[in-house]
Amino acid sequence: MTLNKFFDKLRKKNRGQYRMLAFCIFLSVLLLTSFTVMYYGPTVQDFLPDGGDTRKMASLLMAVTAVGCVIFTLYASSLFFRYKSREYGIFLALGVEKKRLSRLLFRELALLMAGASLAGLVAAAPASWLLWKLFILFLVSTEEMQFRFGITGFLIGIGFILLLAILLAFAGRRFIKRSNIMDILRTQHQPEMVNRIPAWTFAAGVVMIPLGLLITMGLPKLSVYVFGQSLPSIVNLFYVVTLAGVYLVLLNIVGQTRGAKNRKKFYKNMVSVSLMRFSARTTTRNMCVIVLLLFATIFSGFYAMMYLNSLGSMDTKNGKEFVVHYPAGEEQITKEDIYETAEEYGIGLCDYGETEGTDLVISYKYTDYEEDSGRYVPVSKDKAKTALFISCSDYAALTGRNVEVEPGTYRTVTPTDHVENIWNFVDGLYGVYNPDTGAEKQLTFAGTLEYDSLASISEPYAYVIGDSDYAQMSEGAGAEWREHLVMFNTTEPDSTYPFAKALYAMYVEHASDLSAHLNLYDRWEEQQAKSVGEEYMYGDLLKMDADDTQLLNDWRYAPQFLIMILQERLQLISVYVMLCLYIFILSLATAAVMSYVRGVSVSEDNKEVFLSLKKLGADAQYQKRILNSQLAKIFAYPGVLGLSIGILFSVFMCWMNDGRFVSWEMQTLGLLLIVAVLVLVFLYAVYTAARKKGEKIIGI
Repeated sequence: MTLNKFFDKLRKKNRGQYRMLAFCIFLSVLLLTSFTVMYYGPTVQDFLPDGGDTRKMASLLMAVTAVGCVIFTLYASSLFFRYKSREYGIFLALGVEKKRLSRLLFRELALLMAGASLAGLVAAAPASWLLWKLFILFLVSTEEMQFRFGITGFLIGIGFILLLAILLAFAGRRFIKRSNIMDILRTQHQPEMVNRIPAWTFAAGVVMIPLGLLITMGLPKLSVYVFGQSLPSIVNLFYVVTLAGVYLVLLNIVGQTRGAKNRKKFYKNMVSVSLMRFSARTTTRNMCVIVLLLFATIFSGFYAMMYLNSLGSMDTKNGKEFVVHYPAGEEQITKEDIYETAEEYGIGLCDYGETEGTDLVISYKYTDYEEDSGRYVPVSKDKAKTALFISCSDYAALTGRNVEVEPGTYRTVTPTDHVENIWNFVDGLYGVYNPDTGAEKQLTFAGTLEYDSLASISEPYAYVIGDSDYAQMSEGAGAEWREHLVMFNTTEPDSTYPFAKALYAMYVEHASDLSAHLNLYDRWEEQQAKSVGEEYMYGDLLKMDADDTQLLNDWRYAPQFLIMILQERLQLISVYVMLCLYIFILSLATAAVMSYVRGVSVSEDNKEVFLSLKKLGADAQYQKRILNSQLAKIFAYPGVLGLSIGILFSVFMCWMNDGRFVSWEMQTLGLLLIVAVLVLVFLYAVYTAARKKGEKIIGI
């Protein structure tokens, strides 16, 4: 019988070893490639803004998951080599050359890698498509949300396969290059003991975990607000403190040296503690990876809920459903057009308000960022740009709210629950200027007014001044500096989408070159640039097309139709949520499979130990207790630790946003706790499956 036939028989006898490694390779390739196919597909890429936080978050969590998949596959290969060690050791003892064994091993690995990875690559496309279809059933399904494949995702998947192949080749080479036959024969039973772990490492790890998060997330913000200095990205290395804390906590738990002080407890749990310590290094590394995967799981779930909770509703208590503003010299839709369109669609209108405001040149204080020094510097700019001003009477006509503003003062219009940032100050305005007449006036801050519909149509803010001051400063201003404002509500806000689409199309059709400007366009800044012979970077005109989905985001005079904004935001958020949920599923699946494989390997590796216990008189109940103790630690400790770090990171993130917790953030954190409990329940189900499989392996 040839050596190849010997290997064929061994392969048939030990199919389970090959299946496990093949399944781990298949799962890793499937999970990562299916995500990259979706993420790098045209559908998602067309929605996500370049350089946005969502891209960074998705890339970060994808990298964490990819690392987890690599370590997961290498861990499965180490188990495979441990099982193969006895076979190869015997062949070496019989005089078979290493070179020949090496060729046979690499042939097996190549066939296994090729078959499993190809299957994962082929299954990635339908898996990605099916999950996309499942997601849009619960979110939003529009023409723009139709799934489209892109080649980039497959290329990344192929790159990942090549990386796995190289790493597996190195692992196989390391295995076969061992020169000592006895080392190979004893590989499966080689203990991985650690030195005695000091008791203080547990407390140190518990302190280091939140400390690393707090320093990394809080230090840049503290530096900006206290010292006005940005910090380089190297500060992210402080996350290593958290990782080191995780390692210390898990190593202390696995080392189990504290129980030696209590002799009765030590002897009662001696077998269980010793089994854990015999594989301490592998177990600790395995637990660390699972902690990272569960962190990615819970944080991606948090991000998904943050997006959903930020969607908002049709509540118009601090604003109106329909808002338009456009240059006064433009022949736009009229009140009659609006009412006729509403009647055509059976919509009732109410709270109708219409008036004019004036874009006056402002002198104000703000914070500027110096790229060379990385410093945030307070700056006072005289006659810097324009902002929208309206009078007290006009504010009342638009909002239905009476307000008084003393002569020589102003009130800043802010959104609901506004928190001042370092860039623009609500009290930063100190002077106004009429660009046509040259009239100037110094103003002082008199407080804020919260009204969402006005706050978002002027940069940095819209301002309300007294009637006499407004008359004085707006007198003589040309039509190009005046804006016409219209705001109203409907009697049935949830059924106004067809009306809103029709009104929007009519509004876009009436738009002229007077209003076809980019979102950051400022007429005064353009005039100043041209006066010194410079090109104004925001001077290009937009192409007015009602079917352009990006027009609402890019147009300076884009209407604010709440139901359309919510629909547009829902479409965009749906993509974000799908990305987060995909990473959630991917990370959780990888953590579950890795935990299950590790749990089963505990029974496989210690099968002879349990047989010895049985010979010494240990009954089935005692053996079950030993096995359950091992598996409970493998599942419980990384599960609780990974989810806790994810929740802690989410809490810090909410706080670091604006130094407070708003109601929807508290709601999100509450839901996150429920999700964490559900994840623990799922891990318990995986633990139960691993326990039953383990009991079957050791014959209990």
